[in-house]
Amino acid sequence: MNQFDDVSIRRHAELFRLDPHIAAILHSRGLKTPAQIDVFLNPMLSDMHGPFQMDGMRPAVERIRRAVNSGEKIGIFADSDLDGITSLAILHTFFTRINVDPYLRYLTGEESYGMTVEIVNDCVRAGVKLLITVDSGTRDVSEIAYARGQGLDIIVTDHHEEDIELPDAILVNPRLSGCPYPFKELAGVGVAFKLCHALLLSYLPSFNRSFLIIHGSDDGHSAALVRDFSVERLDRSLTGPDVERAIASLADNSLILVHGNCVFSGCPLPQGVVFADFTQFVAGIVQSSSATFAGICMHLSIDTTIHITDIETLVRIFLEAQMVGSDKIRSFIDSVIGLVSIGSIADVVSLTGENRVLVKKGMESLSRMTHPAISMLLNGEQVSSRAIGWSVAPLLNTPGRVGRTELAVRFFIEKDREALRSIVSEIRELNDERREFISVFCARVMADIHGGEDTMRGGLVYIKADSIPEGYAGLIANRISDATGKPTIVTVMPPRNGLVKGSGRSRSGIPFFSLVEEFRDRFERIGGHENAFGFTASFDQIDEIINDIGSTIEGFSSVPSEPVIDCEIPVEMIDISFIRQVQLLEPFGNGNSEPIFLTRGLRLSSFIVFGGSHGKFLFPGRSGLTAIGWGMATVMRDFFDSGKQLDLVYRLENNAFNGTVRPRMIIISIHFSSG
Repeated sequence: MNQFDDVSIRRHAELFRLDPHIAAILHSRGLKTPAQIDVFLNPMLSDMHGPFQMDGMRPAVERIRRAVNSGEKIGIFADSDLDGITSLAILHTFFTRINVDPYLRYLTGEESYGMTVEIVNDCVRAGVKLLITVDSGTRDVSEIAYARGQGLDIIVTDHHEEDIELPDAILVNPRLSGCPYPFKELAGVGVAFKLCHALLLSYLPSFNRSFLIIHGSDDGHSAALVRDFSVERLDRSLTGPDVERAIASLADNSLILVHGNCVFSGCPLPQGVVFADFTQFVAGIVQSSSATFAGICMHLSIDTTIHITDIETLVRIFLEAQMVGSDKIRSFIDSVIGLVSIGSIADVVSLTGENRVLVKKGMESLSRMTHPAISMLLNGEQVSSRAIGWSVAPLLNTPGRVGRTELAVRFFIEKDREALRSIVSEIRELNDERREFISVFCARVMADIHGGEDTMRGGLVYIKADSIPEGYAGLIANRISDATGKPTIVTVMPPRNGLVKGSGRSRSGIPFFSLVEEFRDRFERIGGHENAFGFTASFDQIDEIINDIGSTIEGFSSVPSEPVIDCEIPVEMIDISFIRQVQLLEPFGNGNSEPIFLTRGLRLSSFIVFGGSHGKFLFPGRSGLTAIGWGMATVMRDFFDSGKQLDLVYRLENNAFNGTVRPRMIIISIHFSSG
């Protein structure tokens, strides 16, 4: 546990109306100024990076607009996982809103990851002239070369690592080497969203126009040059002559927005450049009832007691006005940003930086405007990163794993409620079958391992799975890796046409994919992320490949680290209100873990076993509070029977059941109290 500066913690707790323990957690995570805390707790769409900072974005927008204007057939190709399908759904929503009917192609049946010649041929037969890939394409060099030979133009939107050679396409991928985009961790659905955002911006009157924002104060001048939702230059300390030189460098049709006490004289304006008052201009964009600076800030929910009036704040106001001032942009974002949160959480990307903005805003959108089918999946459960990660994502990933991707696609684009009920019912049935199969299969594998079966190949576990759906390989590898603590590779047998497919999974701490990529030339296809990847390889070579990978990995260890306790609190503090403050730190996940608490010296009033293997502690004098241990009934009984005081390490949640909400602790570990 960390030690904190109590003075600043209490000051920030008071400023944001937080419990000091919550403020302490924010400080421990590096958020130590009012502005940092506000952006974390209350991110705005203007906190996103400008989409045109991404290499390939401008030519992609130009090519799509040319296709739309000329009536060319546009196709969208997606992988079968939830990141790919939400990406496809977002692009489909964009095109249908501008009355374009795109051809949709996604992996079905036993098709493997990535584009194939057959998929290209399907697009050609459908009359496609421009094909946009989502969550895929970066490594499909030969397939895209074939598509180009068939007369197709290709736009690749992706977030996977590049190979040695890049395809002949317009590439929109923040992970590509040399790409200046500031945030590299977008999911595929985040990249697809950025493409749509760029397209929408390209239809605004402000597109391709430069705005020089100048702020004057007693300390001098500061200025920012903004173009197409991106800050191209920002200078915090300028003299009058500096400002005049900045003005003189402006291109035709630029606009100068002035705020505060700006003093510069004798400055000739370049042709086509005009001045405007910053406040009046922004008020016109957002149609604020108040044309004062304070009124605009209130309209945009920008707290000037936290964000002082400086050039950074003016830029934030200007960018936010561009986001909310266009009805079309605001309406489109509201309709799809929930899908960005689902796809991003499902792909386990880092929930920091721009992903936090997208996912938090997406969860807020789902809470306000729940998609009818998503509400069926949640079944009254509050929208949260846990609900999406544990309830929504596994269900919606299931159809793609068994070759029924069309169900997931229809889930997102179908409008008829009766049809959606049927789709959800079918997905639930598939998911129940999937859960049962994985549970039985993994139990058998672990029994074989405990029985002495040799599954180790150097530093990894290697499983040959007979006659399973190829989409289950990753789930099995993940389950076995969690159980053994070892990187795991699962290949699906028997081979087809001399080839086998498989997946690899590992815990964090081992650069699994990077190590495996050293052998990329020996695979037919391979792609993925650091701890999760898929591949196709020759059946005759796969055992030798796995042995060599295992030898390379043997020196690495993935011993799980002890949970980091964020805060120690007394049990009396735990109530619904405190837990709601914890939930302000959502979304939780990779890069922003759920807070872990410690309470010492607890006495128990009773212990209950439920569900066969789960346990529940109750506390004297706290009738509404329980502590749940999933799968911990045996160890909990031993601690309870000891009669001793206990220390609990846990996370917190409000449990809603039959219309009643009660606080509860979810136990991570139990220890006897010392002393």
